[in-house]
Amino acid sequence: MHDVRLFAAANGGAAVDQFSMGYWVAGLSFGVSVLGAVVGLACVLHAARSSRFRLVWVTSAAVAIGGVGAWLSTSVALLGLDISGTAARFDGGKMVAAMVTSFVAVFVALIIIGRRLQLARLIPGGLVMGFGIGLTLYLGLGSIRIQGSVDVSPWLAAVAVLVALITGVGTLWSFQALHGLFARAATVLLFAVGVAGMYYAGIAALDPTIDTTAKAPDGLTLFEFVFPMFVIGSLALTVPISAVLIAPDRRETAAALEAKRGAELRSSRSELQSVR
Repeated sequence: MHDVRLFAAANGGAAVDQFSMGYWVAGLSFGVSVLGAVVGLACVLHAARSSRFRLVWVTSAAVAIGGVGAWLSTSVALLGLDISGTAARFDGGKMVAAMVTSFVAVFVALIIIGRRLQLARLIPGGLVMGFGIGLTLYLGLGSIRIQGSVDVSPWLAAVAVLVALITGVGTLWSFQALHGLFARAATVLLFAVGVAGMYYAGIAALDPTIDTTAKAPDGLTLFEFVFPMFVIGSLALTVPISAVLIAPDRRETAAALEAKRGAELRSSRSELQSVR
């Protein structure tokens, strides 16, 4: 790594180390993504079975999947980023915009897909979710401030966005089409692996150039922003987790309602036939 840094400095560029704090940061990021997906998809399941509190469950799912599973996990991964030859600072406004974008994208996607699997709704919903998560990443990367400039490789950026789109569509399809414990676990892993793949493809797209004559970057250190967001995100998850644990299992209620509606429909048909 030392030789890479010297070569980069000699050529006017800067080496990007994605694991400057060790691989445990990547593991923590992956764990945060898994936790957000587990809680979020549980909320989506309750949203599909609830009428009165559907929007509450969808909002909770968007917080867990978009706010924690996508945005917070990639922000945690950024803690391991080191750009040689310069201090890195971050634009707090863009980081907040990235968080809001991720939440809104997942919320809109869940509204679009509805309660049951319909490809006509699944595909646009998944694309909205995937594009929103991809935009979230680039808002986060765009918030980086260094002593110089940061360019982005277009084709690697396109790869990251493509991974995000596949993740969005694939996660929602897997959740709605496949059922059972192992299927749910596969859906969670699909989401977490997809978010990680998108993030590292996005980081690989960065091409920083150090300018020693430029002024030192201003803004927040990432730890100053991410640590309180990590605490807030952890606390925010306690609400949907508690709700999922204490919420009644609505499968029997839903089945009873379907049976009741079927009986009413058959009764009305028989009455109509008797009148005829």
